[in-house]
Amino acid sequence: MNQKERRAARGLQIVAVCCCFCLLAVGAGVTYRAMDREKAGGGETLQKEQPVTAVQSKTIEIAQAEQQGEAEKTKEIKEAKEAKATKAQPARKSEQPVFAAPLEGKTKVVLAYSTDHAIYDPTLEQYRTNASVSLSAKKGTEVKAAADGVVKEVKKDAQAGNLVRIAHGEDWLTTYGQLADAVAVKEGESVKQGQRIGTVAAPTKYGVALGEHLIFAMEKNGEPQNPMEKMKTAE
Repeated sequence: MNQKERRAARGLQIVAVCCCFCLLAVGAGVTYRAMDREKAGGGETLQKEQPVTAVQSKTIEIAQAEQQGEAEKTKEIKEAKEAKATKAQPARKSEQPVFAAPLEGKTKVVLAYSTDHAIYDPTLEQYRTNASVSLSAKKGTEVKAAADGVVKEVKKDAQAGNLVRIAHGEDWLTTYGQLADAVAVKEGESVKQGQRIGTVAAPTKYGVALGEHLIFAMEKNGEPQNPMEKMKTAE
């Protein structure tokens, strides 16, 4: 081998060595990057799967306790409001009082109760409905309270003359009209069943054709009731 060939062989060796070093460098770089990515991915996994610490657990317990406390507090406030509302609104008495007749003995109905159809009124000479009952009674006849109650109103009315209204509990109200001026009770006074509240007077011009009589009416929660039926029920 001459000198020229030896130089060519040495050059090839140098090139081969350089190529080997390059391949090693490239392989090392790829391996490093792969390890770096794996490490980064592992860190994220660890972060995601990181267990709840004692401090975090305590914070959750405190939050749950606060929520439970707020719920109990809200419940207590609601119960207190309901109790106050119940106390402020006492139960209404819905039982019907035992009504007695406002006049003693048998009485004649001279103008009947009728709210569902018109009946003839001889004084007005026309047909009309009537939310009370007119009971024949001589002037001076005693008129008595139909049940225990409190006098709500005493006044003079153009059609019914002197009248008295008595409340019986929360629901019931009775009215007595065509009374003489000397009414025996006053507003706000408590009365007992059968107590004298006045006497029958001469009728007004709106009921003169009926003769001397007592106007007697009943209401329940503001709705007219037939007094004759309620007194029959009470017997």
